[in-house]
Amino acid sequence: MSEKITNVNHKIVIEERSELFITGVKKVKSFDPKEIHLDTVKGNLIIKGQDLGVKNLNLDQTEIEIQGQIDLLSYPVNRSSDSSRGVWEKIFK
Repeated sequence: MSEKITNVNHKIVIEERSELFITGVKKVKSFDPKEIHLDTVKGNLIIKGQDLGVKNLNLDQTEIEIQGQIDLLSYPVNRSSDSSRGVWEKIFK
């Protein structure tokens, strides 16, 4: 299945800031009414808003539908643990 996921397109469609359709979803990492964290084929995706709810989830098709007030979509930059450790090593040397 991992080969199938890597060949999937990643698409986001927002309708009226109240409905969100996303393809290329690998898994839902965390969920609450104000924030949803997804793992997608293009990296981690954070959705922030109010009264967020999952309307439909089909991981076999790598799709999710979310409803609620959509305020923010963000792809956070992954920081490697090596660079963070280097900073701490410099401080406490």
